[in-house]
Amino acid sequence: MLRGTLSADFELLRAVTNAHQRGRKFEQLLERLFRQAHFRVDRDAGIATPRQTDLVARYGDVWYLIEAKWQSTPTDVDDFDAIFRRLQRSASSQVVGVIVSVAGFTDTVIDEAVRCRGQELVLLVGEEDLTALLAAPESAAGLLHRKREDLVTHGRVHLAGGAKPQRRSPRPSTDLPASDLRLLDTALAPTAHLAGDGAFTDLVFAQELPDVDWVPGSGNGVCLDLPIGALDENGLADLLYALTSLGWTSSQPQWAIQQATRNWHGVGAREFLDTLRDWKARYDDLDEDDVHDTETVTYVDTFPGGGFYTLAAEVSSHPSRLVQFCHVSFQLTGIPLDTQPLRHVFEQFDAVGTGYFRSMMAKAVTRDWLPEPQPLEVVGYLVSDDPFLPDGRGMSGGEAAALPKPPAAWVVGIVAKNPFRDTDRASAPDGWPDQLYSNGGIIVCSLRSHHPLNDIPDGYYLYLWEQARTTDARVFRPVADW
Repeated sequence: MLRGTLSADFELLRAVTNAHQRGRKFEQLLERLFRQAHFRVDRDAGIATPRQTDLVARYGDVWYLIEAKWQSTPTDVDDFDAIFRRLQRSASSQVVGVIVSVAGFTDTVIDEAVRCRGQELVLLVGEEDLTALLAAPESAAGLLHRKREDLVTHGRVHLAGGAKPQRRSPRPSTDLPASDLRLLDTALAPTAHLAGDGAFTDLVFAQELPDVDWVPGSGNGVCLDLPIGALDENGLADLLYALTSLGWTSSQPQWAIQQATRNWHGVGAREFLDTLRDWKARYDDLDEDDVHDTETVTYVDTFPGGGFYTLAAEVSSHPSRLVQFCHVSFQLTGIPLDTQPLRHVFEQFDAVGTGYFRSMMAKAVTRDWLPEPQPLEVVGYLVSDDPFLPDGRGMSGGEAAALPKPPAAWVVGIVAKNPFRDTDRASAPDGWPDQLYSNGGIIVCSLRSHHPLNDIPDGYYLYLWEQARTTDARVFRPVADW
């Protein structure tokens, strides 16, 4: 007899009235589930001899003793004690107990799982958890990892459909890395972002664009995509914190937030989160008809080892601030020997089963030059404080006073009006992105030659640009000079 999908076979089991027969088939169903989730599975293993265990599944270096329970009443403390004793008999500290119970758990079992976590770990999987796993077996490793983290770190049992956690306060943006670039308007006043006319695009500007093909060995770079499940604006903040915890948030990320007729551009992780949350103020000067029910965000930052990643998301223009789509795309010079940092992020966002490296077949970064420099109309400046200024530490008062006083701030980039907006494509330069023919009112340029902030030149000119394509975004680096 051909078997159907895991979910369909689970529903068929509900009609089985013989408890022993149903229990045996339920074990077989769980075995199929964990095999499809890429666990190594053994039935009736001797890991807890002389006690028998339904299933033993291994994922990486962790073994899971899995007990399947389909009873008419919730799993009670006697069932918990049985698997707890099995864990004590196992020969490895890397063994974790798992009870899968269709009928749920008594409050005593939940309390015991928390109380005993310092000795042995027992994870609880209820019917709602199981239903989600049967529909998406690839999420099993992530779900067990999350249950383990919640039990060990927070002392709580993670159960789908359980008591909903209280709404937490938004995480402060000040915990994210500070930007070492400052955005100034033409009056040299600091601003969190600069806005321009525009529409929905997948384009984001960058001051630096690493070329993942620029390595001594032959071949091409690889990409790795991380799809993020349903979340809200605070979930995007959690994603930034997760990337920051691994050292993947630099001091110069750039971003764009787009509405139907307006785009906002800025630099810095803190500024991004503050601007995203301040959506009502951003809409103040927009007509109601110009506000779409979602806004799009695109964020780019560099990745250790010479790569970069983009974050693309769609956020509801509503107080709920629900995120309807979120995708992180990494571009790397190759497949790293140590994949654990990447695995940590995928586990945290329940996406282990969806991650795979893909070799890029095309050139990672393309470059185009203008035959003649194009004059630019400046609307803002990107400024960096000089980190090499002598500060007089370790010197006498006279020596420090005699130090030269070079300017403390340097202009490293400019924000300018798009010189090719609304031009005929036939007359526009080759390689200029389609998104900037009619959608982009401003461009953010990297300066080829920096200059002091107190010595603004008479004019700036666009010379060339670099661009790269990720799964959901185009990273664009215009280069200007003076």
